[in-house]
Amino acid sequence: MTRKEKIFSFISSDEYKPMNTREIMSILCVPKDARMELKAILDELEAEGKIYKNLKNKYQPIEGSGFLKGTYYSKGKGYGFVVTDDGEKYFVNPSKVNGAFDKDIVLLKVTRKIKSGDKCSEGTVVRVLAHGMQRISGTYTQGKNFGFVTADNKSFQSDIYIAKKHCRSEADGQKVVVKITKWPEKNENPSGVIEQILGFEYEKDVDIKCIMAQYGLTPEFPSKVELSAVAFGDRVYDEEIQGREDYRDHLIFTIDGEDAKDFDDAVEIEKTTCGYRLGVHIADVTYYVSENCALDIEARKRGTSVYLPGFVVPMLPTHLSNGLCSLNPHCDRLALSVIMDFDTSGKIVGHKITQSVINSKYRMTYDTVDAMIKGDKEKQEEYAELSDTIATMNELRLKLKSNRMAKGSIDFDFPEVKITLDSNGKAVDAYKAYANDAQSLIEEFMLAANVCVAEDMYWSELPFIYRVHEKPSHEKINAFAKFAAQFGFAYKGNRDNPHPGAFAEMLSKVKGSSKELMISKFMLRSLMKAKYSEENLGHFGLAFEHYCHFTSPIRRYPDLAIHRIIKEHIKYGLTPNRHKFLEGFVKKAAKSSSEAEINAMEAEREAIDMKKAEYMAQKIGEKFHATISSVTSFGIFAETDFGIEGLISMRDLDDDYYEYDEKTLTLIGKRTSKTYAIGDELIIKVKRADSKYREIDFTIESGDDDE
Repeated sequence: MTRKEKIFSFISSDEYKPMNTREIMSILCVPKDARMELKAILDELEAEGKIYKNLKNKYQPIEGSGFLKGTYYSKGKGYGFVVTDDGEKYFVNPSKVNGAFDKDIVLLKVTRKIKSGDKCSEGTVVRVLAHGMQRISGTYTQGKNFGFVTADNKSFQSDIYIAKKHCRSEADGQKVVVKITKWPEKNENPSGVIEQILGFEYEKDVDIKCIMAQYGLTPEFPSKVELSAVAFGDRVYDEEIQGREDYRDHLIFTIDGEDAKDFDDAVEIEKTTCGYRLGVHIADVTYYVSENCALDIEARKRGTSVYLPGFVVPMLPTHLSNGLCSLNPHCDRLALSVIMDFDTSGKIVGHKITQSVINSKYRMTYDTVDAMIKGDKEKQEEYAELSDTIATMNELRLKLKSNRMAKGSIDFDFPEVKITLDSNGKAVDAYKAYANDAQSLIEEFMLAANVCVAEDMYWSELPFIYRVHEKPSHEKINAFAKFAAQFGFAYKGNRDNPHPGAFAEMLSKVKGSSKELMISKFMLRSLMKAKYSEENLGHFGLAFEHYCHFTSPIRRYPDLAIHRIIKEHIKYGLTPNRHKFLEGFVKKAAKSSSEAEINAMEAEREAIDMKKAEYMAQKIGEKFHATISSVTSFGIFAETDFGIEGLISMRDLDDDYYEYDEKTLTLIGKRTSKTYAIGDELIIKVKRADSKYREIDFTIESGDDDE
């Protein structure tokens, strides 16, 4: 047991009474020269949310205290929300924020518990345990005796003070990255130093660089990491393939997007006397990224690759991600392969997981394969060698999807909004992109491989990282059922022990109706968020008992981590000591990977929202068809046909006084009884668009398409 574990165990014991540092030193017989070490351990335990210091400066365990640990998210208007580790959300009004900043780890006291899925309970921030943002992007202003930075993040409401000795006059008016060196007490401003000058906001890519800085994303790698990657050379050597299954003469190929640069997965198929044999071959990244090497430490820290408009922040250096680890065509590549046998109905009847070497014969795109599936003769002739193979793959794809849907898998059909940039990085187009049959084919094959691997490792009783999606709470199901019932759609599932099939059935019922978008979005909000876990908790949304992320080790750390465990299991087996070590490792890696995923998703969402606003700023005064996507007490959100959403403020609804009906999510005119509801179609005009604050405002031009 480490010293930290001993101290926490002591504070958590039933006999413990709240003590200050000096009292703990005395009881535990800590020598004077170890006082600073004890203080550091206590600070660390407090930052982790395991203990807290009360008003008398005495330490107490958080468990059993009635307090909760969570992350505070500021909404930029003084109030915010605290989200606890188990996903519960609490509203915090401005008078109860107590100095917390956006993304701070805080201690929360619950002041009002609301048992309703559509309303938040309330709480008070008792203490800030750790500040979440250490570096912030913003605009620097140089004064006579000091400078200050106004943060880009509108949730960060204080300017950051720059002392005279740290001023950078050459940065006046430019975007910068500032490191917080002192957090404020009471009414003070935080202090900081400028670490990087990004440029003027109108210069190319400065806007995206600001977002990267805000979320701690670094495209460049430390020189030690880059050199480690380059040291492997640029090809696979003969001695490296010894002991591996050799699939280089098989008809294996990749299917990816047109602009993809890294290829994690390749596939092959053959018909057998019993059904199908599907090969899913995944890049063997761990051959090059060994445990605790410089590459591994950096990959673990990054957690995931991040995709922003016009930019990729990779998890691994491009020499590996786009080169030696990428399953590029006509190149020998090391792989970890899952060979699965299916019967004629698409049910898996056997499998093998093995280290291999492959040589991809084609680099296919989704659009080309989709055209072949749909019978495009020209493409079928161009890729004649693959024509029958792709037809067989599509056969299996349809059976796998049918089987998955029959088990109750929930299949949301939300399109992705794509933004086109010009050579200067400016948004020039926006459109909705729907998944085609080729994307569905790869999705089904990857799902099958992920399930197969997760199930194999689960029954092998190995420490592992699972991709989990827990069941929704009773309260959230009740709220969803109540909401859907208002529109004539009955939720027929068990509310205490829900099955995804009940949600899938509801989606089937509402499909094509005017309420489809509204019901689908409310359902999505009712479900838990998927995450990584060392425990196999199942995947509710996909209706899988066992599931993991195995197929993208180039861009996701959990995939890379489990590859290492799988290979070790295949080659040597795990000793008891190794098993124990990995139990601790997967727990930490699952947590850090979940956090990295959330950070990446927030950065991607903010970058897309910024580019959407930038695009719509060019459309001021123009009219578009739109559909109401949400109704609130302060206005209406409407989404254009090309997927960009804007707010129609209540003050712009000037033909009547509208009241908000919370039960039906509608606005009702007091004089005219005119209503606005989710799903209603409108003609809107673009009133305002601000890329800096990611805001778009519409006005209603007409509800009549002919005008």
